[in-house]
Amino acid sequence: MLFYDNLEEFIAQQSAQLQSLKQANIPEVGVVLEVLGPNQDQDRKSNPGGHSVTQSVERLAIDCHGIEGDRHRGLTRASTGREAPLYKRSRATIVNRRQLFAVSPHECALLSQRLGVEVTPQLLGANIVIGREDGAPFCLSSTPVNTYFVLAPATATQPPTPPLATLIHYVQQKGCSLTGKALAKAYGDPSLTKQFVAHAEHHRGILCSVEYPVKRPIFIERGQKVFFRFPMGSCY
Repeated sequence: MLFYDNLEEFIAQQSAQLQSLKQANIPEVGVVLEVLGPNQDQDRKSNPGGHSVTQSVERLAIDCHGIEGDRHRGLTRASTGREAPLYKRSRATIVNRRQLFAVSPHECALLSQRLGVEVTPQLLGANIVIGREDGAPFCLSSTPVNTYFVLAPATATQPPTPPLATLIHYVQQKGCSLTGKALAKAYGDPSLTKQFVAHAEHHRGILCSVEYPVKRPIFIERGQKVFFRFPMGSCY
């Protein structure tokens, strides 16, 4: 997690994001277009620039710990430099909310246009690609934080109770040099590392946590419906 310096900066940035939300074309119902799992070598030291690249799979097994076999799996994780303002670099144990990474086709197409190379969900390190049922473009990155994504069978017209799974939008994914290095490695162009960081702001996709299921895994598969739910708060 990264932080604003003060409330004034937060208000300014949120106002700009609310304006972009009007043009984001976010649907009430989406569809899972592609699912992607971890690659064979997720170790950063042995596979620099490629450890975060994902690969297409038939389905993903998820539960409240995240994706089975993924390096981000777990109810907790060690803090990193992103959380240094809160925990310094003490490697404190914190709750893990970055369990699954989602993008839309629009993010990939926009970044491909900006960078002049094909930016695939695999190179972004995505786990799930969500599209609109009508095929129109929309910006998943503009989805409000804490939006619920309720997964349902492909034939569903309403979300079942309980749903197949519930994902919660944790935070917008930032343009990072790790993914930039993956692009640079894939296309043999070192300049793509900095270019990606510069162009990916607000168009990189989102990180989610898995709220449901808890007791046993379910599978995310192509064609499943995704019902968007925008929370207004809670009460006791």
